[in-house]
Amino acid sequence: MTLPTSDEIFMHRALQLARHGEGLASPNPMVGAVLVRGGRILGEAFHKQFGGAHAEQMLIQDMRARKIQMAGATLYLNLEPCVEYSGKKTPACTRALLDSKILRVVVACTDPNPKVSGRGINALRKAGIQVEVGCLKDEAEKLNEKFFTWMRTGRPFVCMKVAMSLDGKIAAKTGDSKWITSETSRAWVHELRDTYDAILVGIGTVAKDNPQLAGKKREPKRIILDSMLRISPKAKVLRDSNVILVTTTRAPRNKIQYFQKRGIVCKIFHQRPTRGKAKRIPRQEGATFKISIPPLLRFLAQQGVSSVLVEGGSEVFGSFIDKKMVDRFYWFIAPKIIGGRNAKPAIGGEGVLKVARSLQLKNWSVHEMGTDLLIEASI
Repeated sequence: MTLPTSDEIFMHRALQLARHGEGLASPNPMVGAVLVRGGRILGEAFHKQFGGAHAEQMLIQDMRARKIQMAGATLYLNLEPCVEYSGKKTPACTRALLDSKILRVVVACTDPNPKVSGRGINALRKAGIQVEVGCLKDEAEKLNEKFFTWMRTGRPFVCMKVAMSLDGKIAAKTGDSKWITSETSRAWVHELRDTYDAILVGIGTVAKDNPQLAGKKREPKRIILDSMLRISPKAKVLRDSNVILVTTTRAPRNKIQYFQKRGIVCKIFHQRPTRGKAKRIPRQEGATFKISIPPLLRFLAQQGVSSVLVEGGSEVFGSFIDKKMVDRFYWFIAPKIIGGRNAKPAIGGEGVLKVARSLQLKNWSVHEMGTDLLIEASI
């Protein structure tokens, strides 16, 4: 067994600190900072909330308050320090570090933000500060995978949460779905929501269950796919304006205006119906109008949404899977059999024509969750 180096030990601590900002720093990355001299930790800090001081700045403020000199010390960061750029909300951490007369900086990974990437490290090196990059890089990128996906792909990190019976149903033929999974599983999902910027469901889920889509400690943005804008003005998800209604040009204009007056964002896509020709299909509840997932995700990324938790229903799940726009799955399987050919299957959409083209999952693990099984996997 290879023992960790001192750099790895202190970087592990920086990663532990960074995780304290989960769900709070977003859409900024989680960052922890550890200041060391002579093998002893002088100070620690982490980025506590979006718009607030970064970890490096908080650490420097703490050192000054305690009148501790940073000269000659080593700083451990799980992410490259930021630099000045247009639209930045806080002062650049790189400049603050240059003024601190620090001797050495150990960085786990570079910032994927093209406005920063490499510039912070280069600025420190040009000033004569020793900089080492790559200590626990994989762990650091895993910690901020949502931020890295957002920056590298131009879309949010997408996680899909599915709760189904053993025979693959998410509702009985009557539409009833309460409750398929255990109370333990539902409580766990409630906490999971705290770690995502937004929760996304289709209008079918809202009409059938009237969910609140709330987190346990925070209020993620609620995104409703509703191509004809059939949502009730009294729906629980509309309890405030922290909502995006995603609709199409087929939605009634007066409804769009009504929700906009309430301060709710209505994103309108120009889409054709999924069956027949647009001019032959009247504005009726039975006509289905697809909302394309890739442009939707690009729009959400532009709104500062770095991560989305997709919670239903069947056709929404299918739309994301058909476009291969899912990064992680949390798949709950309850020891129940619902049966019935008309019961709602977990995944709708188009599907594949051959099994050989099916979506392959990796890095999967299985956990017991109350009476249910939870399968976690990525693509």
